[in-house]
Amino acid sequence: MSRNMTIMVIGLAGIMVLTGCGASQVNLAMQFKVNDVDTYRVTTEQIKDYKFEQPSEEPPKITENQSATVISVEFDQKIDNIDAKGNAIADITIKGLQYTVTEKDVTKFDFDSARESDTNKPLAKLIGATYKITISPDGSVSVLDAQQARKALTGALTDAKIASNLFKDETIIQRHEVLSLPQAGESVKKVGNTWSEVVASPPGLLAPKSYEKVYTLEKIEGGKDTGVAQVTMSAKESAVKAEGEAKDAPGMGFMAKMFDTEEAYTGSMKFDLGSGKVQQYMEKLAVRYIAAESPANQKPDKGPDTLVMGLTYTVSGQMLTQ
Repeated sequence: MSRNMTIMVIGLAGIMVLTGCGASQVNLAMQFKVNDVDTYRVTTEQIKDYKFEQPSEEPPKITENQSATVISVEFDQKIDNIDAKGNAIADITIKGLQYTVTEKDVTKFDFDSARESDTNKPLAKLIGATYKITISPDGSVSVLDAQQARKALTGALTDAKIASNLFKDETIIQRHEVLSLPQAGESVKKVGNTWSEVVASPPGLLAPKSYEKVYTLEKIEGGKDTGVAQVTMSAKESAVKAEGEAKDAPGMGFMAKMFDTEEAYTGSMKFDLGSGKVQQYMEKLAVRYIAAESPANQKPDKGPDTLVMGLTYTVSGQMLTQ
């Protein structure tokens, strides 16, 4: 083989590795070790924006505000046992909590366990609360026992209602499940491979719908056994309804058709192939509803009255013990 041909073959081989062609397979499944303890922080944000511009008024009028609920939970996760199928029983201990509610730019509730002035507030009783879950290699979760956490703060107070919601089965599962991993039996992937699932939209949309999330193994940094796999997600509306979604989900009905809709649903994940642990992940749905109307007395030099409503829903998680 000539020297030029050799260089070309080596170059093509390099391109194939970079693009994932012929790349080695990796296992995108969680791995567990008994007595392993890791600390994570999981944050959910739901932000609603409102802006109403009325150039038809004299003087022109603009009304805008924002409402938001932000919940951040820091916890230790200790692996207590592992069954024959690789499912782990994990003990969860709450280490920190932030809970903020804002309505139309006015703070209605604000708690931060790291803030010295909040250490005597009712929600501080949740620090140290524990519960037990099962985690599967594909990231799915089930609740085994949450009684201790649910008894940490009870009553009819706002704080007790917040605590009750934090430790419902549904909320616990949402906090710990890893949505961006392939389903059981499909975890072995190459760069460029994709997998998908259909899910219901989060609460707050004018017209609830289902989305198909498509995950892609974009690249691997480092070796296939010790490197970090990077996964991206993009989603679009699905004609197939998500399992369990109500056929007549609540919303604005025909009024939703008055709005033009802009939306983007994206996500990412970093997965440590050596430890079989998720380093960080994020999924974000951003939707804007836009309606414009010109009143009957609209002046020629004035634009239409415009209403813009936005919903941003974000869930993110990060391992703090790396």
